[in-house]
Amino acid sequence: MTAIYDVIIVGGRPAGAALAARLGAGGLSVLVVDKARFPSSPEVPSCPVLYAGTMALLDEIGFTEDLYAHAVTRVRAGVIMVEPYFHTRMVVPEFFGRDYVCGFERASFDAALWAHLARFPGVTRRAGFRVDSVLRDDAGRVTGITGAEEGMPPESLRARLCVVGADGRHSLVARKVEARVIEDCADRTSTCHFAEWEGLAPCPVDPEPIVQIVTRCRGASVLFFPSANGRVHVATHVRSDRADTGGDPQRYYRRRLDDFAAVRQRLVGARQVGELLGVKKIANRYREAGGPGWLLVGDAVHHKDPVDGQGVYDALIEGKRLAELLLAAHHGALTWDALVPAYARAIEEATGGMFRATMQRLARELYQEPPVPVIRTMMRWLLQDPAYHHQFFAFLSRAIPPENWLRPSLVLGAAARGLLRDIAAPFTRR
Repeated sequence: MTAIYDVIIVGGRPAGAALAARLGAGGLSVLVVDKARFPSSPEVPSCPVLYAGTMALLDEIGFTEDLYAHAVTRVRAGVIMVEPYFHTRMVVPEFFGRDYVCGFERASFDAALWAHLARFPGVTRRAGFRVDSVLRDDAGRVTGITGAEEGMPPESLRARLCVVGADGRHSLVARKVEARVIEDCADRTSTCHFAEWEGLAPCPVDPEPIVQIVTRCRGASVLFFPSANGRVHVATHVRSDRADTGGDPQRYYRRRLDDFAAVRQRLVGARQVGELLGVKKIANRYREAGGPGWLLVGDAVHHKDPVDGQGVYDALIEGKRLAELLLAAHHGALTWDALVPAYARAIEEATGGMFRATMQRLARELYQEPPVPVIRTMMRWLLQDPAYHHQFFAFLSRAIPPENWLRPSLVLGAAARGLLRDIAAPFTRR
């Protein structure tokens, strides 16, 4: 007998798990399948930081910090080093009741979120289940999936309402339903590599766990994110037209780390303990949100460069909006023909502003190379300005709309305050 559920979700990491939790809490029967077994890391690197807005969305599904405390390190400050010119320390302001961000280790975090789904009686989980294809009826509507666990016979599983692809940027569901790419910003892309390290020297500016960015404003940066258990994620972020791995990503990664004196200083005596994950050319795009009997959520529908650390937030907010619509459809308050365009609009409203802001940051921070006098003055004045610090963290935490967060008035005010500090500096040192 073929099992039938209200909704089948392919992918059990943040997008799929959070959507399942909301639907399960709303009384739907939900099947979540994932080809991985937990704990395990995702196949592609993601920025390992949770901002306050993201944690607030996790609170909404009952996934409170005590449930993933073992997988995170609280961080209350960040340091930006522009070699060899200046550095600045930024204190995390309070948003959504939190005056910190969390660096996190994805394998343990995702496993805890997967385990959290056991609290919802209507949610069935199946790890290690690899989906082969989608099922369709005579009219072409998606009605379920086919697949199997390793060593087991193939199964056909049915969905009354829909199948949701929450299976990442390389989504099998998206391929099987032939979801079109509707927006693609391919002119400015980056190459990223992440690995976990232990035994790092502390940052000389702040010995506490911090997020640290080291750059020369010449198309490459190295980023440090505290993970868990004293470990640190070390990431390289390079404009993709200058990232030649030569077929040896590990050697390329180490060469990029060696490019910066501040990075070499922290890595003396340290050792890489995690697998290197990388993407040669990170796509920035949106796919169609849905069609007859199918929907996409998380990276399957929308993904972008990890520079702003927004992937988990975007997955959670898309899942929240989609759950609201699916519950309305389940109760007869919304037709399928109305649901799909409503969901597409919701995705744009929730993520479009940040998507465009991230594209602007890529253009500004990876693809522009300011002259040294500008780095020493305007850039230093801006990055060392407390008002800029507050606005920057408000932007990352989604406490303010991302559109035009870097207002001309903020830039001009920071420049004026920086110039005054420079003028006063000789007198304050006496």
